Amino acid sequence: MAVKVREITDQELDAFINFPFELYKDDPYWVGELKADTKHLLRRDHIFWTHGERALFMAYKDEKPVGRIMALINRAHNEYQKENIGFFGFFDCIDDQQTANALFEAAEKWLRAKGVSAVRGPANPSSNHVYGLLVDGFDSMPAIMMPYNYPYYAKLIEQAGFAKIKDLLAFQRSKDDKFSERFLKVCARCSRSKDISLRRLNLKKIDQEAEIIRKIYNEAWAENWGFVPMSCQEMADVVKELKLVVRPEGTCVLEVDGVPAGFYILIPNMNHALKELKGSLANPWRVLKALWAWRKIKDARMIMLGVSPQFRKRGIDLILIKHIIDHGVAVWNEAELSWVLEDNEGIIRGITECGCHPSKRYRLYQKSL
Repeated sequence: MAVKVREITDQELDAFINFPFELYKDDPYWVGELKADTKHLLRRDHIFWTHGERALFMAYKDEKPVGRIMALINRAHNEYQKENIGFFGFFDCIDDQQTANALFEAAEKWLRAKGVSAVRGPANPSSNHVYGLLVDGFDSMPAIMMPYNYPYYAKLIEQAGFAKIKDLLAFQRSKDDKFSERFLKVCARCSRSKDISLRRLNLKKIDQEAEIIRKIYNEAWAENWGFVPMSCQEMADVVKELKLVVRPEGTCVLEVDGVPAGFYILIPNMNHALKELKGSLANPWRVLKALWAWRKIKDARMIMLGVSPQFRKRGIDLILIKHIIDHGVAVWNEAELSWVLEDNEGIIRGITECGCHPSKRYRLYQKSL
């Protein structure tokens, strides 16, 4: 049966967004975001598209949708990283190579016309959003804002000509796991400095706090592979979403002589509630089930951590990680620290010595055009 691929108009966004809910309807672990949130992100008036452009494609067999993909150009990425690449994202497909090939061919044709030299992904739509393909760790629900996909996706992508370019790692830590003696010793020595103080974020002044976080985040990650600085407008969009879920005990700002030097943000794993909602707030019974699931959440995800470069080599990252475990994991029983670049040996060493263990692996692929 022939596969037909066509570009989706803005008026057909609902069909593009709805597709994975049907594809994964019987999967025990996949969690769909609220459809309204995805629609907000894909609308051309979203702040992201002030420095990007995209095309959406869907594949059909006998008029039935069997796959989707987004091709995009992120000018902010190319300018900052000094690259000339495009991306693919929102890739979902039945287990059929012909369908996957047709989707990638459509995306690549659009990207070639834009003059880029390679395509990378999955990016939904960037490293500041949902990023990568799950390739190891399919036996549990993903943490909030982390991807989940069928295991066969890797085969479809690789047989379409893509190869691994980088892996992202997730680590798990329960309140019962133990610190290594070396970690405790080093952390205790670093904590003796009298100029170091820690405080929670003031959620009543979240806009001012957000600018502190944005500044440290952009400085801390500036040299990381694939990083793109977060603008004030993008941070405002993140804050708008986090206001609903962030709790003071999941936040920390570390100051040195009163100057913000590092931070972390840990949020409850809202996927337990989102799983019940099935993408919509329209069903009152599902909303009640989601509220009940929210009350029972016992795990969290560290979504952001950063230390300003001028304060590095003082063990501030270790102090923050220990604080997460002492005051965050203690509240939620367990937490996922994600994601970490596979070659970031320093932070991986610190994470494992504080009792964390690898739990999931996500992959970025690339193909020359």
